[in-house]
Amino acid sequence: MKKYLIAFFALMCMAGFYSCGRTVTVTEFDIVPEPVFMVKKDGSYTLDRTVAIATSGLGQNSPTAKYIMNSLRHSHLRPSLVARSEESDIDLIINDTINPELGDEGYLIEVRQTGIRLSANTETGLFYAYQTFSQMMPADIEEHIYRSIILPECTILDYPRFAWRGAHLQADRQRFSVKFIKKYLDLMATYKLNRLLLQLPDSITFSPDSLTDSTADLNLSDHRYSDAELADIADYAASLSILVQQLDSSFRWDDSLSTAYSTPDDGRYILARQSLASAHRAARLGNHVIVCPDEFCQLDRYQSNPRYQPQASDGLLTLAKAYQFDPAPQGTNKYVVQSILGGLSTLWTDNIASSSAAEYMLLPRLLAISEDLWSPRNNKDWNRFRKKVELHKQRLDNHGYTYCEGSFTPLFRATRVDDHTTNIAIETEVPSTYIFYTTDGSTPTRNSQVYLGPINLHRGTHIKILPVYKDHERDSVYEFIIK
Repeated sequence: MKKYLIAFFALMCMAGFYSCGRTVTVTEFDIVPEPVFMVKKDGSYTLDRTVAIATSGLGQNSPTAKYIMNSLRHSHLRPSLVARSEESDIDLIINDTINPELGDEGYLIEVRQTGIRLSANTETGLFYAYQTFSQMMPADIEEHIYRSIILPECTILDYPRFAWRGAHLQADRQRFSVKFIKKYLDLMATYKLNRLLLQLPDSITFSPDSLTDSTADLNLSDHRYSDAELADIADYAASLSILVQQLDSSFRWDDSLSTAYSTPDDGRYILARQSLASAHRAARLGNHVIVCPDEFCQLDRYQSNPRYQPQASDGLLTLAKAYQFDPAPQGTNKYVVQSILGGLSTLWTDNIASSSAAEYMLLPRLLAISEDLWSPRNNKDWNRFRKKVELHKQRLDNHGYTYCEGSFTPLFRATRVDDHTTNIAIETEVPSTYIFYTTDGSTPTRNSQVYLGPINLHRGTHIKILPVYKDHERDSVYEFIIK
């Protein structure tokens, strides 16, 4: 009888008749991309499973309102709409008076002891406010039921550095499913990217007019997409504040000039692939430029030691390198800066055989590109970012994404102590990596000395290093001679 009662109460909990789960207190945020301004205070607000939502200036049937309600349900919360903000837990507000600081995509989040307020000038801004708010929630919220969530009192003010924040997918060599492209779009929306350049087979024109044209030959090749599929992709992207634009495969990237031309809805522009200098030359000639140098943005390159990675394009592009991308580096002429619309990550698929392989190449480097294009230059911090990525891996796991763990190649910082001694600091791209080392010429194992912090070594010392992550040896043994 006892086991039947336990089963009954478990079912009641699942049905929501009893208050189940535990209370969680959020103390730190791991928001990607890093907001413009964020400050926390001493107070807090407790969000229970039943969440009252009030809207102002946002239609209850608008795409963003529907998206937010569905997202909250997927997080095991029970949202309901109420008429007045005095009765709500969360207010969703389109500003009556335009806040010029926020622009079209910026937002303000205020967590107070009396409730939570998300506001923006536009529906797009409010959509991005919710993307940030969802990252303020526990990383496992879609996996576990919480009775209540305690959020710290805080203010977040945010807006993008660049208006054009893009990602590319080559879909003319092989056909990626519509389901995968939507999953890609979900990923872009989470990290506030707003343009997908979809490279399609020849003779397909991806524009609002073409979506109603009769193109009976589109299904002759497995690589091609029907009008209905393209319309579905475009509509889904629009619901996520993303514009899909086409590059068909008859279009050629002009590597000699480091440019490629397109005519999107927001005007003629140049995609500058090689050096940043080439982008700046194009901008000085009066062109609008999207900066996407292969050195920082070509995401089909190896992310780590090729010996331990799936096949990729030649070249190495680590997460740390991708995080160094800046479409308009400090010191760039202000007239050139005005011509730079933003940046683009590229995903060429010659060496990519599946959607999971494509995800592996995108992640986590797409998070770096996101922060490169959204966050103010002075707000970027590599050590903080790489720690955030570790937390986001759990979010990616929960949504079924495949990703690379990162590069485990040791990074050295050497500081001279005196004529005979050098201080050595060692780290890897992934924060929680164990580093085992020897200085006697022997090969290190997991029984060797573990690196705990900077060490002084005599010049000429032969140090060997073994990186271990999550109890697995993740890379080769590295050898260095201290000079």
